[in-house]
Amino acid sequence: MRKTAALATLTLSLLLTPHAFAQSLDDVVGSVLKEYGGAAAWQKVTTIRETGTVVPAMGSGNGATTRSWQKPDKLRIEIVYPTRTELRVVDGDQGTNNGKEVTGPGLDAMKLQAARLALPLLLIEKRASLRDAGTNNSFRVIEVPLTASMTVSMDIDPKSWHIVRSTGKTTGMDFVVDYNDFRRVDGLLFAFTESGMAQGTPTAKTTLGAIVINGPAAPPPPAAK
Repeated sequence: MRKTAALATLTLSLLLTPHAFAQSLDDVVGSVLKEYGGAAAWQKVTTIRETGTVVPAMGSGNGATTRSWQKPDKLRIEIVYPTRTELRVVDGDQGTNNGKEVTGPGLDAMKLQAARLALPLLLIEKRASLRDAGTNNSFRVIEVPLTASMTVSMDIDPKSWHIVRSTGKTTGMDFVVDYNDFRRVDGLLFAFTESGMAQGTPTAKTTLGAIVINGPAAPPPPAAK
């Protein structure tokens, strides 16, 4: 009787296994891009500007953040806290933090942040080098090699085709971001809530209030009187 019940349970679980697990890498990528608004629409994206609030896991005081991304790999992040301001800029292989040059692990972390700001574009532009990493906790995982020592992996929910987590890895470091509160902006899907971790330790939660795609350039500062 027990064997019969166990066999029935196993059979049922196999029947209920999401079809996505049997799909090819091409099918998974195609389903994700369709859900996020389509490859053609994402290929037209040249700039993304996001504004919101950063709540650090440690320290006091929330920050108002503005993230400005420009294709292919330029990112400017400003976070204004009650008592200080952070300004990080990465453009390809060059990076600065509050005007000071950043190299090594710090620069790698900034490169990964720029890469994950437009994950659907990574799936398009790195299509030939994508690697099917199987499944993790019922999610389909796709790994994107950025350099010989740097990768970004995406955990994909096969029910919604949402990218629910990204993991950026570089030499001796890993950065995880969990994504929630998915909304459409001009037909493209974005996560408006991000929860970050570095080396397994929570870093900050970012809640976006607005996203502008291909918007006008930021106005120049007022001329000195």
